[in-house]
Amino acid sequence: MTRFAGKLAALMLIGVLVTSVAATPAFADWDRTNYPAIQGTIPIADGQDFAELSNISLVDAMSTAENAVPDSKAIYGKLSVINGYLVYKIVMMDENRGHNKVLVDAGTGEQLYVSDVKSKDSYKNKRNFDKKHNKKMKDYFKGMTPEQVTEKKKQFKEMGDAWKSISLQDRAAMIIHFMQIKMQWDTMSDEQKELKKQEMKQQWKEFLPLSPEEKKQKLEDYVKSLKN
Repeated sequence: MTRFAGKLAALMLIGVLVTSVAATPAFADWDRTNYPAIQGTIPIADGQDFAELSNISLVDAMSTAENAVPDSKAIYGKLSVINGYLVYKIVMMDENRGHNKVLVDAGTGEQLYVSDVKSKDSYKNKRNFDKKHNKKMKDYFKGMTPEQVTEKKKQFKEMGDAWKSISLQDRAAMIIHFMQIKMQWDTMSDEQKELKKQEMKQQWKEFLPLSPEEKKQKLEDYVKSLKN
């Protein structure tokens, strides 16, 4: 496998990991949350490039979030502008797959806001919620027996558990890597994307049946490879 194909495999891996821990609701309303009138320490003007303006790292922000919500793990995060101030938005997930979001000041690393926890079932009664995702899941399980569907769902949950079980530093490193390779993905032609998708689909078939311990080890090994 080429180095670039390996990077794209990581991109797909993180995407499926996020889905497997039932983070879909958290991402569906990622930019729809009505936050209170928080005030940070780094003001950002409309259209201003803020990529290099944070005084803290993603690891720092995720650590703050986990201290704020000690019964949950930080599974995703990125820099954002809220009310004109630069913050990290961190998605948290607990053992019951309930999720909430934490805003962390990108200047001081202080917690600015913690949302209420939403259960994994809290969106089920919302009309038209996430139809695209539901269709993808329906298509994915099409033709499988009930027993096979149960086994696949178990494997997906194990993936999510493996993601949450690696260190905060490793999760942050993978998220940053994801951001970098996504930019490469966005520059590819549709034909190139389709070829890579087929390669990654085969790799994923080989990865999913691994034991929970093997899944965790694969993730940790990949993070180590990023440092080489």
